[in-house]
Amino acid sequence: MSQSRATKKFSNSLAFRLLAVTAAWTSVALIATGLLLSTLFRQNAESNFEGLLLAHAYNLMGAIDVGQDGKLTGAPDLGDPRFLQPLSGWYWAVSTAQKPDKPLLRSISLGGADLAMPDEAEQPFDDLFRRSYTVPLNDNEDVQRLEAQLLVGEGDTLYQVLVAGSRAGLEETVSSFNRIVSIFFLVFGLGTILATYFVIRFGLRPLERATSALSDVREGKTDNLAGDYPHEVAPLVFEINKLIDANRSVVERARTQVGNLAHALKTPLAVIQNETRSPSRNTGSLVSEQTVLMQSQIQNYLDRARIAAQRGALTSRCNVMPVVERLIRVMSKLSPDLEFQVKSEDQKVLFQGEEQDLEEILGNLLENASRFARKKVVVNVSVSGPMLHITVEDDGPGLGAQEKELAIKRGQRLDETKPGSGLGLSIVKDIIEEYEGRFELHDAKAKGLIAAVFLPRIETRNEKRP
Repeated sequence: MSQSRATKKFSNSLAFRLLAVTAAWTSVALIATGLLLSTLFRQNAESNFEGLLLAHAYNLMGAIDVGQDGKLTGAPDLGDPRFLQPLSGWYWAVSTAQKPDKPLLRSISLGGADLAMPDEAEQPFDDLFRRSYTVPLNDNEDVQRLEAQLLVGEGDTLYQVLVAGSRAGLEETVSSFNRIVSIFFLVFGLGTILATYFVIRFGLRPLERATSALSDVREGKTDNLAGDYPHEVAPLVFEINKLIDANRSVVERARTQVGNLAHALKTPLAVIQNETRSPSRNTGSLVSEQTVLMQSQIQNYLDRARIAAQRGALTSRCNVMPVVERLIRVMSKLSPDLEFQVKSEDQKVLFQGEEQDLEEILGNLLENASRFARKKVVVNVSVSGPMLHITVEDDGPGLGAQEKELAIKRGQRLDETKPGSGLGLSIVKDIIEEYEGRFELHDAKAKGLIAAVFLPRIETRNEKRP
């Protein structure tokens, strides 16, 4: 059962897929190459065989002549002992074109038998008065014949020269070549597949090391994936370590938020406990006041926990400019007497966080700026290294140094004549700090206030370097 599971596991592995593709391609390539080589070798062998027969035919033509009595004479010696061996399959003959099956001169190997010649209509001569064809010698052997017609001497008699050779040697040579090529390609293919298997296993070893290291992280043996990895695997290890760090940070920050929440609830709970022990006329209002405070604290820390959990997550991202433009349209309708301007270096800047948090930050900053601005509010979006830089500038009266410190404290209102609760900038500061960003207040160059926000952004693929 375990062997079956191991086989199934391997068949579903990346190594098996690469090996299967390599084996399939190697097999197809070697078979196609083998067939091509066999075809080319056969064509070359047959061409050489045909050339040998043609050379014998030319020698035969040069060795015959017509005597004074008009008879064909000559004692051709083609220099091949196979023409002297009976039934060797190699023979020659010379006859007239009118009676090609009745040889006038013949080789010893042909014996005294007449020749069975194909009809010229079935096997015609070419422009050089030659024809080549194959006839059976026996059940297992064929003979290649080459015939040529020529005039000999000064007469007008057309003679026909025939040279034949057994194809057994040709077929044996081709078969031997095919066997050698097949054996060589089989050994080469198996060696290639085996070498590919070890290459794949060696190439995937860094992934196995990364898997083992990740298992050690899960079991608490180490903090991250350490070690030197190849260039192709290093980005994956880098991203995994970043994810591990992000998860560890989420856990630590969640613990911190729980501790802070418990500490923040101690005082309201103690007040309520004391009042319930000794009730008075103001107990109801005091308990209600402390309950509202507790609810505010709980909601505040829940929001912080949510931001801490989402910060750095791959799915927490939003495009900044659509949010800015949407809020500007809303503020333009709420404050039609003000001019709102937007400046941006890049229309595709990505904030590494939740869209609702970005809306909360910019909404509060725009609301404060429009409350104190005289004519104009300018929003500038830019990039500063790995951080997103957003400034909201108004042309209002501005703030002094002490006023800037008081402005970001919870519940502080510097101008009681303006509507508001005094919580806006403190909420902005809390959210930005949860994203490990910065919030600063500066004086404008001319007159007014600049609220500067630094938040983490998502770098593009071309910018990221492991």
